[in-house]
Amino acid sequence: MGLSFILPAIINPLLGSHANPMMIVGFLCVYVAFYSCTWAPLTWVLVGEIFPLSIRGRASGLASSFNWIGSFAVGLLFPIMTASMPQEVVFAIFGIICFLGVVFIRFCVPETKGRTLEEIEIQGATHSNTTPVTH
Repeated sequence: MGLSFILPAIINPLLGSHANPMMIVGFLCVYVAFYSCTWAPLTWVLVGEIFPLSIRGRASGLASSFNWIGSFAVGLLFPIMTASMPQEVVFAIFGIICFLGVVFIRFCVPETKGRTLEEIEIQGATHSNTTPVTH
């Protein structure tokens, strides 16, 4: 997904006026296809698994609200960004956000495959008790 944003940001300036505008459409189709098969369904699975049972309902509702607010913000900001800065910069920004998302998931979100909700909750409680709080 990140590459589907970064590549047009690199290719478009290199080709200049020879760049086919349909290239952007193609890369956006690749982005949507990969998003639909990866992040989109996993977001909802993660929201249902990651919170302790005592707060799962409220926390899932809050997480879902922030997910929709984020989607609204992207839809609202994208036209404003493309009107105020070069298209390549906008695509590069969204590509970098995708790569930062991968780093966040890799280092901050626990693996839940093949584990019960109770095991995930115990790991979360253990991790939060052993992680030092820095101020």
